[in-house]
Amino acid sequence: MRLVALADGGKAAAGTWSFGDAVRQWLLTRDEYVAAGELAAVSQRQSRYLAETHVIPALGAIALSSLGRDFVQAAEGLYRDIGKCRIRCGGRMRMEHHPPGRRNARLVRDLTGHRCGRRCKSHVCTRASASMLRKVHSVITGTCGMLFRWGWLATDPSKRIRGPKAPLVTPKAPTTAQVNALIEAAFTQNADWGTIVLLLSVTGARRSEMTRYQLKHVDFDRNLIFLDRTKVKGTARWLALDPATMALLEALRDRIVERRGALGLAPTGEEYLYSYKADHAKPGSGGYLSKRFKDMGKSIGIDTHPHALRHYAATELIVGGIGIVDVAHRLGHKSPSTTTDIYAAWRPEVDQRAAALLAGSLTLPADLFPAPSVRDRSAEQTRRTSPEVEQRICDLRRRIGWGPKLIKDHLAAEHIAIDKSTVWKVLHRHELNTSSPSSEKP
Repeated sequence: MRLVALADGGKAAAGTWSFGDAVRQWLLTRDEYVAAGELAAVSQRQSRYLAETHVIPALGAIALSSLGRDFVQAAEGLYRDIGKCRIRCGGRMRMEHHPPGRRNARLVRDLTGHRCGRRCKSHVCTRASASMLRKVHSVITGTCGMLFRWGWLATDPSKRIRGPKAPLVTPKAPTTAQVNALIEAAFTQNADWGTIVLLLSVTGARRSEMTRYQLKHVDFDRNLIFLDRTKVKGTARWLALDPATMALLEALRDRIVERRGALGLAPTGEEYLYSYKADHAKPGSGGYLSKRFKDMGKSIGIDTHPHALRHYAATELIVGGIGIVDVAHRLGHKSPSTTTDIYAAWRPEVDQRAAALLAGSLTLPADLFPAPSVRDRSAEQTRRTSPEVEQRICDLRRRIGWGPKLIKDHLAAEHIAIDKSTVWKVLHRHELNTSSPSSEKP
């Protein structure tokens, strides 16, 4: 009823309101959806921050009565400015001034009474991410759509805005060997951290879901764990766990009970699994979880992040023959298309199985395919690339004609790390490349 009253009252005020007033009205309506549990609070905080930081300062002064060509040009200009610098400095900022305190990245625009601290630093223009651009665009389109639905505007001007394009998603999932190495490194640090990394791997949970795990969410009798929804409505779910993971969770529970007992506290079920407090009364920071995970990966030569384990879970389940609907349910996706389009990554070994499957039922004349003559010069190089990788490099050169750079990039997608100069040497050794490394073009 309140939204209807706002709409009726707005019809009379539409002639005097600016676009900034409309954006604030749109944020108020979203607050109602957050209170009703239909919108995630974190999404509303992001939208409010972007609206107050970028949309209202750039477009807020435009009157609703003149939302025409100037508005479209101004909106597209805003996207260009953010695309050059995420804080829209216009090339005039030399220092970034931030307020004191942890976890506060907002810029200080009014320097009256400001004293620079450790967070203040020299400014370097950084392009906004594609995700940030799309969220700014959603603020503008959401406001215009509200005005059009409520009858404040005869047409929706956001339909004429050329919005930022969504980037082509190329899922990158770590291999099973890499995940095993990460789990081993985590348990080397301590058992609590190892259990958390293992849970991320076997559940495919989001970081925000991991930080909300409590003892009451684990059903030790039925080997289940409950994940409450954090982003999408209707995605709360119970997930099955294997006996080994349950045994580690039982050990973690015993340690939590022991720690609380040492403080004279009894377990209540509200204790967080991921916590750095002795009583486990508060969850650990999601940001620190990511930092610790990345640092651990770098220490063993793996460049990764916690969300990569979510891609790993999706890929391994699909490769293992689990139905796509079941995979989407386990990951908390409302639509299976999200699982296939964004999370499932390509596996080279699966492609090899696919090739063998397709060719397995075909009969080909053997005399049409003479054995290729490969010059073996292994004695000329003491430290040489493995024969399998050399053969792969030669095949890519003969069949596709790629140069060292493209071959190197393609092998990297197959989790084969090799230098461009090494690829050139292999091609030169097999007489497939006669140019110098500097003159070779991909």
